Amino acid sequence: MEDEYYKAYEERYKKVHESNNLWEIPKPTPEVLNTINKYKIAKDSKILELGSGEGRDVIFLLDKGYNVLALEYSISAVNKCKELTNNKYPNNFKQFDLMQDTLSGEYNFIYSVAVIHMFVEENHRQKFYNFIYEHLSNTGKALIIAMGNGKDEYTSDINMAFNEVERTNINSNERVIVASTSCRIKSISNMLKEIESSNLKVIENKIIEDVPGFDKCCCFIVEKN
Repeated sequence: MEDEYYKAYEERYKKVHESNNLWEIPKPTPEVLNTINKYKIAKDSKILELGSGEGRDVIFLLDKGYNVLALEYSISAVNKCKELTNNKYPNNFKQFDLMQDTLSGEYNFIYSVAVIHMFVEENHRQKFYNFIYEHLSNTGKALIIAMGNGKDEYTSDINMAFNEVERTNINSNERVIVASTSCRIKSISNMLKEIESSNLKVIENKIIEDVPGFDKCCCFIVEKN
């Protein structure tokens, strides 16, 4: 069970959705569209989202006509995306385990918002970056947004990931009982080291404060070395 600690996020989503609520703020992340515009990612380019959650970014992009495939481990979150879009995009949401499943093809733009923190073990984090490297086109760009202020570090106990805890739902402001899940936050300098160890080159890094539902986040734009 230790190697499957990250799967506790499915338990969290499932519990919240059973009460007909959302866990995430349903507003898109400004940095995603900013990056698309800055690097001139065309609407017909192949775009991949890693860890789409309840779809706040992928739904926004799909509605604007972008060609996006969204991968998400939680089947409850995938079903919520389909529900929120009235199943208008049946082939754009895919239940997928980044640590175990395989995907063919390369993408012009890959993005991931507040996902890397859920992987605590070093080998899992390396698999995450390797997945980006393997699926990024030679001229493509990837956006990685991670929880953290760039300085502080924190690691949760993976043995507690499935334990139930009381949290506040950010949308309803109600206290709910959900899975504790997992979290590892690294400093920006240590994240730079682990990203670049996967043959990825960081071309931009900064701290941003406009990710819905989060405080400060570390933001990296990368390409293949």
